[in-house]
Amino acid sequence: MRRRPGWRSEAEAMARPTRKKLVAIVESPHLARLLALLEEAGATGFTVLDGREGRGLEGEWRRNDVVGAVEKKVVIAITNAETAEAVLTAAEGFFARYPGIIYAHDVEVVRGERF
Repeated sequence: MRRRPGWRSEAEAMARPTRKKLVAIVESPHLARLLALLEEAGATGFTVLDGREGRGLEGEWRRNDVVGAVEKKVVIAITNAETAEAVLTAAEGFFARYPGIIYAHDVEVVRGERF
């Protein structure tokens, strides 16, 4: 029996490793500090994206505002659970001092040994 491309059995799907995806939103002036925190906590890689617009406790913001909002960056990192816990613990102090948020959730990955 031929299988459709991309189709996997339940057993094959269960074989994918689970890691933690960390997502942080931070104002640009504090980005370097946050990246240093990630590295010190053991994260081996991350991606930084430009924040375009959003809404939070301070109200709405847009990247192209001439007056008002500070530019935001979105940082994404995939780590193992132990490193994620170290990052989140360190981030508690960071985000008590600087504006922004960080959260984590489980993700399935391919090539789990890379994280």
